[in-house]
Amino acid sequence: MPFQRLGHQDSDNGVGLGLAVAKGFIEAMGGELTLDDTAGGGTTMIISLRVAEPRS
Repeated sequence: MPFQRLGHQDSDNGVGLGLAVAKGFIEAMGGELTLDDTAGGGTTMIISLRVAEPRS
């Protein structure tokens, strides 16, 4: 289930779509979104995109 929020059931703000939408856009451009734990708590999101070829 891509649209869920964990640990925020008491919040009325948002529906948890942001990360799923961002991942969809990044993958549509041939990129990759990966997650990593952040020291001290939290999450680091890493976006990898291809470099565009220069036009001739």
